[in-house]
Amino acid sequence: MKLLLFPIFLSIITISAAQNFYVLDTDGEPITTDRQYYIVPGNTDVAGGFTLAGRNGSCPLNIAQSSQLGDSGIPVTFTRVSQDTVTINYDEDVNIAFSTSTATCEQFSTVWRLAEADEVFNRAYVSTGGYTGVSGNQESLNFWFRIERHMEVYRLAFCPTVCHDCNPTCGLLNVDIVEEQRWLSLFRYDESVLPVQFRKA
Repeated sequence: MKLLLFPIFLSIITISAAQNFYVLDTDGEPITTDRQYYIVPGNTDVAGGFTLAGRNGSCPLNIAQSSQLGDSGIPVTFTRVSQDTVTINYDEDVNIAFSTSTATCEQFSTVWRLAEADEVFNRAYVSTGGYTGVSGNQESLNFWFRIERHMEVYRLAFCPTVCHDCNPTCGLLNVDIVEEQRWLSLFRYDESVLPVQFRKA
């Protein structure tokens, strides 16, 4: 009996260690590519979830954070580089897409994309119009984001590894407030952090 306990104990440790790499939702379950989730603030008294909004009246639409407390925003889906499993690990490259279409700018997809830096505000804002599942080249580099651990919750980052010959400018996604609009954009790692959680839609 004692000889059987040792391999069982090792199996439990192995399973527990593997689960530590999973991104967990607010129910404590691993988030997966076959479900929809709301990305909501880790600090629930700050603002709402993420939605689509137009900057300067142009297309494609940008990612904005709702200023209303309790507003979950629009649910998203995730796509992994590898399709061998549906569970999402933190620190891996993922596509993020709103699971809805819009009549405004309908010619563009709702896949998140890091746009070129704005000449006025000197910020690279998160926009839409990307593609899922495309990797390995400079053109698709800005479609890939990652989820990183932050204290007891998570944070969103941009530091893709899908293109080995590329040299992206890595950073964290945070909210840039411009004229009372809360735009998701790229910040340096030494700037402030936007904690987030993932809730099933």
